[in-house]
Order: sequence, then structure tokens, then C-alpha cells
Amino acid sequence: MHELTRRSAFAAGVVAVWGWPREGRPLPGPGAAFRLPAAPAADEPPLFTSGFIDHDPPLAYVHCPSICERAAGGLACAWYAGAHELAADVAVWMATAAADEAGGATEWAAPRLVVDRRRASRDLGRFVDRVGNAVIFGDDGGRLWLVYVTIAVGGWSGSTLNACSSTDGGVTWTAGRRLPLSPFFNVSELVRAAPVRLDSGEIVLPVYHECVGKFPELVWLAPEADGLRAVKTRLAGGRSFLQPAVVPLDGRRCLTLLRCHAASRRLMLQRSEDGGRTWSTPEPTPLPNPDASVAAVRLSDGTVLLACNLAREGRATLDLVRFDPAAAFWQRVATLDDEPGERFAYPYMMHDRRGRVHLVYTWKMRRVRHVVMNEAWIRGRPAERMT
Repeated sequence: MHELTRRSAFAAGVVAVWGWPREGRPLPGPGAAFRLPAAPAADEPPLFTSGFIDHDPPLAYVHCPSICERAAGGLACAWYAGAHELAADVAVWMATAAADEAGGATEWAAPRLVVDRRRASRDLGRFVDRVGNAVIFGDDGGRLWLVYVTIAVGGWSGSTLNACSSTDGGVTWTAGRRLPLSPFFNVSELVRAAPVRLDSGEIVLPVYHECVGKFPELVWLAPEADGLRAVKTRLAGGRSFLQPAVVPLDGRRCLTLLRCHAASRRLMLQRSEDGGRTWSTPEPTPLPNPDASVAAVRLSDGTVLLACNLAREGRATLDLVRFDPAAAFWQRVATLDDEPGERFAYPYMMHDRRGRVHLVYTWKMRRVRHVVMNEAWIRGRPAERMT
């Protein structure tokens, strides 16, 4: 028993070192300001459209979508799908859509497989048992980046992060490479939420750690010719918060909304006054959170739009909530889905060049729903105050 205890302590120590933020390296873009989304046209009429991205033939499990604009126009969406979560056949898929300046229904091309465990093993030169969460985003040079999870042993706690890029809008991709985030391996690092951009052209990617506790982190990325230079920092507070959604309020101030794994089941909030370098202690919001991911973006008037599950248990509804950070005022503006016994989960939002908000999320764990809305539609919704 004494030997078992020693081995357990050693394993815990190794995990702690692997997950420890890297110190002694400068963060990308020292003093750089957050880049805010484009403001919408003042006279734009209300817009709300919705559609789906489907596999043909259908796959049993579709989850964790992300979306971005392509440099040449149009959209790219990435997610993972297979028999079930952590199944051996799970792969990262993507689909593209042509530019739609009119804001009508989006026509998505057929999904294409980007990364499965066989390709990941070949690219990375090491055994990969499964793949998982992925986030797709662009840089100022016109490249698309895909940061995705691979697992060699165990479940999510055995994950690592990797990245590949595309210069042709997602038609072809470079071989994946590991993101080195800690002294030995980036074990138990996962990605979920949307990145935010700096005016320097660098990118802040929210990630999280999920072994010997759950806690949020940031990876500061500098795109380079041969990959991404990455430096990791940790957000303050606790061992029960994960999947941070970072929202810039202006050039230096930002807030983060956190999924809550604690018994309180409350959506948590942190603030930073120095560009995300330091953070306040997490505080509970009036919103319930059923241990579920949340997405958020800043609107042009400084308020924040959230997509979230407003329940303490289960993910049977998906709602839109508007938050005023200055007045701490929360309002539900729409319920997008509400069906007992079903799951609507893992929302992800971004702005396009015209200031419209794009939302994708897992619909009944079988499809990706894509919603496009503008601020005129959001402002025109009857609001219900949340207390």
C-alpha cells in the first residue's frame, strides 16, 4: 500500500508539472489591444435565419462545432462526429459555405473529414487513440487554423492540443503539430471556446485543464511561417471552472464566462483590466449553468450576448441572454430550442465582417444548427429580466 501511495503521488506530481503554465517567456503582443468586432450598419433591418449542417448518410453523434470566416469570403465550420463521444471512429469534420452578403439562408457544402486518429498518428509521429474537440479560426495572413484534441491514453484528462493550417480556405491542410504548452507535454489541455484577436495580429485562445481539478487557461498565439508560437497563462480561481468564453469590452478590459462544475451550478464571471494578463476571482452570476459550455460576443453598444443552457440540470433548452457589464443587468431575449429530454449544447459564436452574429451549436447531438442574426433583431426582441 505504501508503494501504491508513492506511485500515486508521483503520478499526480508529474501531471501537475505537465499542466503548469510556462513561465519566463514573454507573452505575444506586449501591450497589444483587443480587436473589437465591426459595427453593423445603422439602418439594417432585423435579420434572423437558421439552417443545419448535416452528414449524408447521418452519423450517430455530432458535437462541438466552431465557425469562422474565410479570407476569400464565406464560412468554415468544424466539429467532431462518430459513433459516440470518445469512440474510435470519431473524426474532425468541416464544411464550407459561400459568401452570403444578403444574409439569406446559408448553403453548406457536404462535410469533409479533416483529421481522424490515423491521420493524427501519422502527422504527429506518435500513437493516437482518439480525437476530439476542435476550434477553427483565421489569422491576418489569410490562413485558417485548426486546433484540435488528441488522446493517447484514457479519457479527456489524457488529451493534448495540436494545430494544422490551410492557405486555400480549408481545401488542404498541413500536417498537424503539437502545441508545446508545458515543460514536458501539454497533457490534459482541451479547447472549446472562440479565440479573440489582438490588434498586433496575434490571437488569444481560451483553453482549459481537466485533470486533478478543472481550471481555465489562455494560450497566447503568434502565427509564424512554420506554425504557432504559443505561451500559456492561467486564469485565477478554483478547481471547478472550465471552458472560458472571453469577451473584450474595449481595448484593455475583458470578461470571461465560465462553465461551472461545482455544486452551485451557477454561470461564473471573471474580469480583467489589463488585457487578460491578470484576473479577478470568479463570482457567480444570476444565471444557472448545468455544467455546460457557454458562448458570448460583444455587441456594438457594449452589452454582451450569450448563448447558454438556462437550467441547473440538463441541456433541453438553448437560450440567448443579453448582459450589460456596467449595470450587471441580465435579460433573456430568445429561446432557440426547448424540448424535454433532448440536448442542445456547446454553442459557439462569432461576428462576420458586416457585424452579424453567427451561432453554431450541437442540435440533439445529431446535427449542427447554424443561426445568423443581427443587432437590429436582437434589440427588437422582448426581454425578460433574469434575477
